[in-house]
Amino acid sequence: MAKKRPKKQGKKRLRDIASMQELSTTATNMVHLKQAMPILGPLFKEFGVEVDKMEEALQNIDGMARQTSEFVSIPDRFNNFFADHGWIMYSMMNFEVTKEAVLKAEMGNFKAAQELLIRYYNVETVQFQLRRLNSIKAFRPRMDLAIKALTDYEEKRYHACVPVILALTDGLVNELHEDHKGISAGSTKLEAWDSIAAHSQGLGKLVRILRKGRRKTTAEQISLPYRNGILHGTDLGYDNETVAAKTWALLFAVGEWATKVERGETTAPEDKSEESLIDILEKVHETERFKQELESWRPRDSISINTESFMQGTPEYALNGFLKFWMQKNYGKMTMILPHKVFDAKTAALKVRDQFKSQLLTSYEFVSINDVALSNTTVSVRVQVEELGRQQEKSHDFIMICEDDQGNLVSRSKAGSKWISYTWYL
Repeated sequence: MAKKRPKKQGKKRLRDIASMQELSTTATNMVHLKQAMPILGPLFKEFGVEVDKMEEALQNIDGMARQTSEFVSIPDRFNNFFADHGWIMYSMMNFEVTKEAVLKAEMGNFKAAQELLIRYYNVETVQFQLRRLNSIKAFRPRMDLAIKALTDYEEKRYHACVPVILALTDGLVNELHEDHKGISAGSTKLEAWDSIAAHSQGLGKLVRILRKGRRKTTAEQISLPYRNGILHGTDLGYDNETVAAKTWALLFAVGEWATKVERGETTAPEDKSEESLIDILEKVHETERFKQELESWRPRDSISINTESFMQGTPEYALNGFLKFWMQKNYGKMTMILPHKVFDAKTAALKVRDQFKSQLLTSYEFVSINDVALSNTTVSVRVQVEELGRQQEKSHDFIMICEDDQGNLVSRSKAGSKWISYTWYL
């Protein structure tokens, strides 16, 4: 009798997911290209290629390859150390923090590593990451409770915020999962293609730990946010900062999975054709240009908040256009700052209309403009909105991100780039 073939297993390492493999492959190809330049250089010259500029761009490729190797290794090293203790890596987590935590753990100072992670989830970090969750349609009705939970967190009322965050996480999974079951269901798998969090070694591993049955009542302090024990009232010792920080981390990791679900990116797309030598050369130049811009970038000084002085191509100019179109109820034009990867062009205007049809913008003013990074500017705006016959004043931070037409983060000086916002929704 023939033996059954084992089922094909998914990628077991985070470094094997598509985006990580692409980084590694690109770095390896560039190193090989540099090594081959003594042979290929004369040939390139025959075809009019500026070999000197190419060699200059390749000069630092060995260092970049080492950095890439370290970058793709950190997620697996992080989860290997911390997943059993209630932490997993996800794409919006600060890389330098995760790297430092890994290095501390590898040196045997695990306590210091955990303390670093707890400190990372301060009020500012949670606020920023909640804004990113605002791009998830299924999370928006939950935002009000999340903000209230954050207030409790800031005031150290961990007994109050932890159950709320767990409930919000459970509800988000229940709404978006194809089986419409919460995070506690044994059949619920939170996996998606090319995701750091939604991976068998990420959420797949963490959720198995957190949904353990906790039937025996205990008042002893716990360090893991056991969903069943806390929400069913058997784990009474959850009222501490460690559990609260890990609960926020769980929500943000689940948010990465939820984003993939809403974008329809849970399964792999069709295979892309292999890169040509020209593609690799272009990546060399583009990577080097982006690196140089990152190193030389400085925030603008004394940015005027006068709309008349806004220059085309700036984030404030794009946002000002969005607000003008809102006043005109031009929902189609308002899609100009919507993220490419989140909204389909055919339905984007309808989604904007559904969001803003009951809100008439009567006036607005720019409060502040702060360049955060090369491709990131936060613009604070105060608006007057007529809603249900009543005038309301609201303040809102638009986090403006510079992307290309594929939704990739790019330099603000790159041709064809545009400014979008994941916090376009008030």
